[in-house]
Amino acid sequence: MHYTDYKTILSPQKGINLYRGCSHGCIYCDSRSACYQINHDFEDIEVKRDAPRILEAQLRRIRKPCMISTGAMCDPYLPLEDDLQITRECLALIEKYGFGLAVLTKSARILRDLDILTAINAKTKSESFEAVTPRWRPIR
Repeated sequence: MHYTDYKTILSPQKGINLYRGCSHGCIYCDSRSACYQINHDFEDIEVKRDAPRILEAQLRRIRKPCMISTGAMCDPYLPLEDDLQITRECLALIEKYGFGLAVLTKSARILRDLDILTAINAKTKSESFEAVTPRWRPIR
């Protein structure tokens, strides 16, 4: 794990990726593609320094309500999230400013943030999608 400075967190399409790289090791992952210019080992997670502060500044400038999405490029609930809790802080900001949310994850860690997800859903809409890794079995 290493930290990197960023100026923005929220993409023009309203997606957030708080980390770059992943520890899941899925062989089908498109995020490993060279077009995304990840210049470090993919398993060496890049943490976006001050992500909640940067996200809040960007959310304040959005004029129309919209859905924010996370998890398209990197799972927001990687094991290091247990200690860092950056995803939780960012979800609290999304709830505070009244935006909807879509989350894509492979992790049951999302249950930790059920209180915030419920609050978001009460105001707007909150959706979560669990991507399940297929378990390949040899043919006998």
